[in-house]
Amino acid sequence: MRIAMLSWESLHSVRSGGIAVHVTELAASLQRKGHEVHVLTRRKRGQDNYGCYDGVHYHFVDLSNGSDFIHEIHNMNEAMVDRFMHITGFVGEFDLIHGHDWMTAEGMVQIKERWGLRCVFTVHSTEFGRNGNVWYDDGDPWRISELERYGTYCANDVIAVSNYLKAEIMNLYQCPEWKTHAVYNGVNFHAFDGFVDAGGIKQRYGIAPLEPTILFVGRATIQKGPDILLEAIPSILVNNPNTKFVYAADGDMLSQLKWRAGELGITDSVRFLGQVPRAEFIDLMRGCDIVAVPSRNEPFGIVVLEAWAAGKPVVSTKNGGPDEFVDHDYNGLKIFDNPESVAWGVGTLLGDMEHARWLGANGRNKVESEFSWDLIGDYTVGVYEHALNG
Repeated sequence: MRIAMLSWESLHSVRSGGIAVHVTELAASLQRKGHEVHVLTRRKRGQDNYGCYDGVHYHFVDLSNGSDFIHEIHNMNEAMVDRFMHITGFVGEFDLIHGHDWMTAEGMVQIKERWGLRCVFTVHSTEFGRNGNVWYDDGDPWRISELERYGTYCANDVIAVSNYLKAEIMNLYQCPEWKTHAVYNGVNFHAFDGFVDAGGIKQRYGIAPLEPTILFVGRATIQKGPDILLEAIPSILVNNPNTKFVYAADGDMLSQLKWRAGELGITDSVRFLGQVPRAEFIDLMRGCDIVAVPSRNEPFGIVVLEAWAAGKPVVSTKNGGPDEFVDHDYNGLKIFDNPESVAWGVGTLLGDMEHARWLGANGRNKVESEFSWDLIGDYTVGVYEHALNG
């Protein structure tokens, strides 16, 4: 098949979150299976219009200025449609278009209608979930929700990254079950292989080699619950005073988190790094002791797979995808989205680090057997065939 993917981010251009990893790794997996994949995505400053990575064709467009962010996304979609027209002039017809999240819904539907293509739409998260399970009837959240609804309605088939998210979009947008599929994320676990000096990594951030280190990775937003972990820190420090907490995160809550850390008197125990480059992120995963996932709403939780790939145990809320694949007290601990439960989970692992390392090793075994991108690529091709034959 010749497949066009639309995404607002990738690991080879602009990276904002988990969609970049998903699109990049899935495209490479499909290419390994003999499919021709073209990814249309945003261009970073100084980047050319085209690049080829791992055999995948990347076509870069600009996110031009608009009256607001949603208008800018609209302009990006217009640029993607225009670029798609030029690509077809060089390579010929495509078999299928695959859009990722609301940011590409408009472009996906325009291409579907103008070129008569079948299309698949992957929902990685909903605006309802990103707002902490709150529905808005107006403003930008409502506009984004309507774009999500538009994408799910117009697509021939819809992919949700977990059964939890599948049920959510069926409920929110009346998306019929016959065209809605749960396909998990995968992880490139070999990226986390090899020897690492964990103590040396900690020392980069002013942490002593033997000080237990808890890592939070993701967007600093209400959905991901970074504030829940922060509120749990004083209780954790009572029995584990040398523990350090690293936030590799950026988002609209970051300044609030820094202020609250000062108010709680825990500034010396917390490191706020902002968003870090991919290589530094991998080092942090391999250098930390425990990964915390305190989300209020977690559509999938690719960070759990990345933690396991690095052999680390997770403390993860039951809110969403992780509840489906984290085996409690076998490869992690399941908790609730409140500070008391987070403190219990982290404190339990800190109290028995040998058991914690055993949980992490079991997680590594799980990603190797169940979450390779080649396996996820096979499932995705199954959805493509359903869309083409439906």
